[in-house]
Amino acid sequence: MNNISKENILNENFTENRNVLLLIGHLRTIKYLFKYHRKFLNKTDSDLIISTWTDDETEVETFDLIKKELKPVYFEIEEFNFNSTANIFGNLNKFDMMFGKASLSSRSQIYKFLRCIELIKKIEDLQNKKYEIIFKSRPDLFILSKVNMNIPENTIFFENSYGDWNYDRSDRFFYGKREIFFSFIKILEKYSKKAWDEKAMYPIINLIPLQEQLIKYCSDKSKIKTKFFLPVIKVWRANEEPNIKSISKIFLYMLIRALKVKIYGNKNKA
Repeated sequence: MNNISKENILNENFTENRNVLLLIGHLRTIKYLFKYHRKFLNKTDSDLIISTWTDDETEVETFDLIKKELKPVYFEIEEFNFNSTANIFGNLNKFDMMFGKASLSSRSQIYKFLRCIELIKKIEDLQNKKYEIIFKSRPDLFILSKVNMNIPENTIFFENSYGDWNYDRSDRFFYGKREIFFSFIKILEKYSKKAWDEKAMYPIINLIPLQEQLIKYCSDKSKIKTKFFLPVIKVWRANEEPNIKSISKIFLYMLIRALKVKIYGNKNKA
């Protein structure tokens, strides 16, 4: 794992905020979601840590805009290195060959989870504080709902806008109290290598992204409680800001999903 660079620490953005939001993954459409990320940070009293990858799509100007608009306390852009994931998952094997990009996504995702635990500890030390709640999200994730902050110590909460709760746990957005969040990430590290060689982990291989089943697998191996919630949320693909029409469609989709979950339970038909 790479060293934590002093150049990526933005001391001028240090605050007395009690919580922290992790934006992990490719930046993609983040510049169209600044307003919503700012609103989330303000509503949840959160600092911001961003750990992303280099790509050919993001303009250099976007990096400066992120620092100006979102004021992260730490902002890094790493070059993906397969070898960095070997300590977690082991070397290249048959599953990597079978799943291709999905396996690379899983490797990079879990690596970033572990990376961000180290980043949090570093930022906490520099600010002489410990965060209370940790939120994990994506740079390109649109979220409009309020998030319940009155949560128990022993539970991780996962958004459940898509998929089957019986088979997966969302890697898009989840959160929990600091200690249980740290414990959960450590469990991912502990079981990822073993899971990489268990065929039983992939009961519906063509329907669910690899990492979401991996997170479910690791959740089942632990004693940590997991619960779902249904926020107004969507991975934002469009190269424009959300408008009334698009937001209305997201509201409608989540309303229908909530009704189906209530009627049928949390299964694929929901």
